[in-house]
Amino acid sequence: MATIQNNKGSTSTLAAGSPSERQRAIREEAYRDALTNLRLEGLEMDKEAKRISQRHIAGEVSFAGFRAAIDDLNEREFRRAPQSGNVQKNSQ
Repeated sequence: MATIQNNKGSTSTLAAGSPSERQRAIREEAYRDALTNLRLEGLEMDKEAKRISQRHIAGEVSFAGFRAAIDDLNEREFRRAPQSGNVQKNSQ
């Protein structure tokens, strides 16, 4: 179970289970804000991140589960390629 504070100063406890209407509204607002912020940067949220977000909004996963799933997705999608020890330098 996690407690968050939104930008209006109110706090909400987020846990798995059927969220209250207020909790659901807070989660939906955060989701819309995330989509808007990405679009302002010229980006889009991928289908898997949207699916994870919708599961959290519906109360299927807790906030901790949501964060873990997003972190796992980011690790899989944006993991740096292994660095090769055979980097060639320009010789003069």
